[in-house]
Amino acid sequence: MGLLCSHLSEGEPIVSITHKVAALVAASGLTLSGLAAASPALADEPAPTYYVSLGDSLATGWQPDTKTNDTETAYTNRLYQQLKKTHPNLQHEPFGCAGATARSVLTGSHANGTPGACTYDEGTQLAAAVAFIKDHPGQVAYVSVGIGANDVHPCVPDGAGGDNMLICLSKRIQSVGVDVSTIDAALRQAGGSTPRYVGMTYYNPFLAGWLTTDGKPLADLSIGVAQQLNDTLTSANTKNGFATADVAGAFSSNATTPLVTIDVPGGQTEVPLNVARVCQWTWMCSAADIHANDTGHQKIADAFVAALAPRPTPPKPTPPKPAPVVKVATTTSAKLVGKHRITTKKRAAVRVRVRAARGVKPGGVLVVKDGRRTLKKVRVGARGIKRVTLPR
Repeated sequence: MGLLCSHLSEGEPIVSITHKVAALVAASGLTLSGLAAASPALADEPAPTYYVSLGDSLATGWQPDTKTNDTETAYTNRLYQQLKKTHPNLQHEPFGCAGATARSVLTGSHANGTPGACTYDEGTQLAAAVAFIKDHPGQVAYVSVGIGANDVHPCVPDGAGGDNMLICLSKRIQSVGVDVSTIDAALRQAGGSTPRYVGMTYYNPFLAGWLTTDGKPLADLSIGVAQQLNDTLTSANTKNGFATADVAGAFSSNATTPLVTIDVPGGQTEVPLNVARVCQWTWMCSAADIHANDTGHQKIADAFVAALAPRPTPPKPTPPKPAPVVKVATTTSAKLVGKHRITTKKRAAVRVRVRAARGVKPGGVLVVKDGRRTLKKVRVGARGIKRVTLPR
């Protein structure tokens, strides 16, 4: 094919270049579509998959020293980085909001009626997450929910105690169970069976009260209350097919032993293991703040990874081998039943007794023969006695 050239004179309209290119292509015997087909096709990139996270200030990584949400610190981001190792195209879609409660996730306002700190085009955190999941059918691989602690914490203000606090806690925990179950059900309905769903339990920040004489009674009381909240969260998750990350277990929240020496403002002290974990992995003992620090967020992420790990298939039980059949020598005797003559019109009955060695119960099939002809086969039980009616 010869080279075709064209000259664009000065002042010629630029739009005419398009017509000249088209003329050159036509003269060369090619079409524009032919040129496109001749260029190498780009390989299709795999479609992205998504990890959707909902929750409170733990999900956003809020830190009291900077008073900001630290995305890199957040357990949700740490979990995302871990999941991405096996899902390179995974993307994180965070919907969490610092200060969120289970009630605000549903309604857009906190349990005490004040507006939430976050706004969503769909109105609520749950509605926004559900809309995203529905807009990406089959592409959402993981959904995590960490919510409920902010619903009950207002029941334990400084100096709170007595029946009023316990009544408040009981009502709030019951409400959390209903709300979390509603949240879980809506997410599962939106995503179907494709995503892996996981919720969480909470560590107990009020254990830090153990460091002061006045705070010890509340710290001791908080163990049972925290367990009640975590049982409620686990039950709601299980009801809706969610796994539950055992964050409380990772923080040894119920372990009052052994005693551990830790650094606290003013020196060192010896505290129970559960108190040590809260002091070391949250800001409670250093800044009187309930939020997890860098180490604590990693422990939370590790608990989620463990909850999402595939459960090993239990081995199939090996059926017991049947007891070996041991042949023993037996003696058999037969006696005609009754004192009558055998005729062609009467059927004879024979009483057969089988005896074996002492301690061995006879059993098996008894064959009655007339010479070589088999008359009857019957099974003899452990007693070794059988009445056999012969054919005519």
